[in-house]
Amino acid sequence: MSKSELIKSSGWAFILGAFSFATILTGSDPLAIPGSVISALLLAAGMSGLRARYGEKAGSFGRSMLLLGVIGPVLWCIAIASMVLMGLSGIVTVAQVEKGLWILIFGGPAIALPGLTLFGLAALSSKPMARFNWLPVFAGIWYPVFYFFLAGYLFTHNGVYPGQYQIAFNMMHLMQFLALCVLGSILVSDAPQEMATT
Repeated sequence: MSKSELIKSSGWAFILGAFSFATILTGSDPLAIPGSVISALLLAAGMSGLRARYGEKAGSFGRSMLLLGVIGPVLWCIAIASMVLMGLSGIVTVAQVEKGLWILIFGGPAIALPGLTLFGLAALSSKPMARFNWLPVFAGIWYPVFYFFLAGYLFTHNGVYPGQYQIAFNMMHLMQFLALCVLGSILVSDAPQEMATT
């Protein structure tokens, strides 16, 4: 795959990742759990193209953060598979899962997106993109904030879900969805420009 094709594909990966990310809101485990896994992997693919397109201009910190965003979801998938095996062997119990461990199943995007956020902070000073250098921060921040708040709440409240914050959660998910779609669209449109410069 050429660099330009990688960049264009990664743009579509961001867009598809945003749609699979939206399944987390359904409240249906048969949709939300696979959606979380697929979203994490698509976001990792998206960040690999973002790194290919803007990594050199973003500097070593920005490149490293995107690499972290690519590797993190892969390691998370290995950790989830290990957790499933521990559940099958009785090391992890249903009671532990119900008291808050279930949140780990939805952690893939929360591991990928901080890399995008930190790349975005580097992009604010290095300005690698022709426009919207603030967008990676905006596209990366919302779900990790939601996820780590929710994880902390669950572990300090015996696994009770904080339904009183649902409207705020939905707004954060909507902003995340839209920002990822816009970022993906920028990568898709920038791929021909990358081809012209090579």
